Amino acid sequence: MYKTISAKVEHGIDALVRVTNTLRRKEFKIRGIVMEECEIGGYSDLRITIEEYSNLGIEQAMMQLRKIINVYEIEEFKGNQMKDMAPTLEIVPSVAACE
Repeated sequence: MYKTISAKVEHGIDALVRVTNTLRRKEFKIRGIVMEECEIGGYSDLRITIEEYSNLGIEQAMMQLRKIINVYEIEEFKGNQMKDMAPTLEIVPSVAACE
């Protein structure tokens, strides 16, 4: 089963690298990543789709992300669960409003 986490991060590759390295180090399987620049200067909306196992739940992944510097407002993404998302990294340079 795939679950998606949404987080607001400081804009830039540093926050993206910290998040992905933390999840990989804790043995989460990342299925897809989408990073969109927000209207609010200096922040991006990051959505990460992970494979959820019985021992590594989405709550555990969210707890690990809360420990990272420059990561804010972490929650489970309730919209489209990105079931058909290809396992690729996509950084979208569009401007979107962060909620």
